[in-house]
Amino acid sequence: MAAVVGCKIPMGLVTAMQEAGLSPSQVLASARLPSRLLDVPGRYVSPSEYFALWRAIRAVSGNPNIGIVLATSVKPELTEPLFLAILSAVNLAGAIAVVSRFKRLLEPEDLIVVNDDVSKRLVLRYDWPECDEVVPQALVDAELAFLVAVGRRGTGYQELSPQEISLCASELDAGATHADFFQCAIRLNASSNGLAFAADDTQRPFVTHNPQLLTALLPYLQANTPPSPKSGVARVRSVIAERVRGQRPDADTVARELAMSTRAMQRLLRDNGTSFRQVLDEVRNEHARGYLSSTAFSDGEVSFLLGFEDPNSFYRAFRSWNGMSPSEFRRQSAPSV
Repeated sequence: MAAVVGCKIPMGLVTAMQEAGLSPSQVLASARLPSRLLDVPGRYVSPSEYFALWRAIRAVSGNPNIGIVLATSVKPELTEPLFLAILSAVNLAGAIAVVSRFKRLLEPEDLIVVNDDVSKRLVLRYDWPECDEVVPQALVDAELAFLVAVGRRGTGYQELSPQEISLCASELDAGATHADFFQCAIRLNASSNGLAFAADDTQRPFVTHNPQLLTALLPYLQANTPPSPKSGVARVRSVIAERVRGQRPDADTVARELAMSTRAMQRLLRDNGTSFRQVLDEVRNEHARGYLSSTAFSDGEVSFLLGFEDPNSFYRAFRSWNGMSPSEFRRQSAPSV
């Protein structure tokens, strides 16, 4: 497997910047990056350099929507093999699966996907496990807008929109038109950046579906995509997420599902700086926040869905995780549009 380190500057970004009226040299100067950095298409840079580039794009443009502008300007078919594979998928769910599986071909970031059968949504969350810096808002916007743009282009249905986008930001800059582009609820102060699609929308067929091209591209993508250092943890998390509804999964059950011994699974988690209890709590908290922010379920119903013995146990756990009660969180997470 190729040893890919850092973030790949998207091929086609320079052209998109120029079409948006941005001078690449001015952006690089603002970011204090080498003046010829963008001369070679697809160059890899460190996450810090990549973030500096996106902060400079926002600063030089003066446009709070520049991430959305660039994401919708890049021409996927003329750029990355990964983008070609995404458009070749059978539907939006398939396209998202390709992004999630091969995201690290472009940058050390994970796209975590959860099928929420209760709310009938596909919930996506972005995670930079190897970086402590705050992700620039322009980059966040570009990534979220790219998936929406892919869905609209692939299906040919320009009204396709997520049900909600979640942003870690506490507020959007003046002049932001996120509501106009995404056409959905916007939840600020979220624990992670992401979005959620209605399950039915993810099954809309892609008019760009090309099974032959997709089959041809997959071996290349597989061979060149480095694994996430937390890929084992992600597998544990995925099994817990599938089994947490209405019950509390135990370590033995999850380990059997992963074809591992309980001791081996616990060692894997320990080596990645976590534990089964911690991952279980993270999954339950993630689901709890989702239910409280997007459904009318009572605290008792959420408690049952997450496998707590009684509502009081859920109340205590949620307060310990978030520093507030479920009702306080529900009030604070009311979407703004």
